[in-house]
Amino acid sequence: MSEKTFKLTVVSPDKLLAKDLEVTSVGARGTEGDFTALPGHLPFLTDLKPDVVRFRLPDGQVKEIFVSAGFVEVLPHEVIILADSCEVPGEIDEERAERARLRELNNLKQLHEKAIRLGFVEEGELLSIKKSEIKLHRAMARIKAAKKARAGG
Repeated sequence: MSEKTFKLTVVSPDKLLAKDLEVTSVGARGTEGDFTALPGHLPFLTDLKPDVVRFRLPDGQVKEIFVSAGFVEVLPHEVIILADSCEVPGEIDEERAERARLRELNNLKQLHEKAIRLGFVEEGELLSIKKSEIKLHRAMARIKAAKKARAGG
């Protein structure tokens, strides 16, 4: 490892997509916004939004991994991503993601219609709404990643 590179590890409960991979940069979308980590970066820890993590290899190639959510720890000589789930965008089942998107849109519509009928949102349903919104966002991010991979970049 040179002073122009650092290590990247990407792991989820069921997958190890990268282990001590030598990279020159890592870009991701955290809840506080997008960031790019470079060798020697100041340490920080943040949670990740469902999106594509981009990293550059020493030969200049840019690679991508989709993460559904999770945490990233950035250190001067290493980045560790602990993802809820992760996959290579070219391997995403776009039809399955679209079915999930439609299912969550329908679920949110039903919850919204019920709230309008009652004139209020029942306490337990606030959590259901939030969970559906998270699942919807994840499905939409997976679809976006799959379409971009299918288009070649």
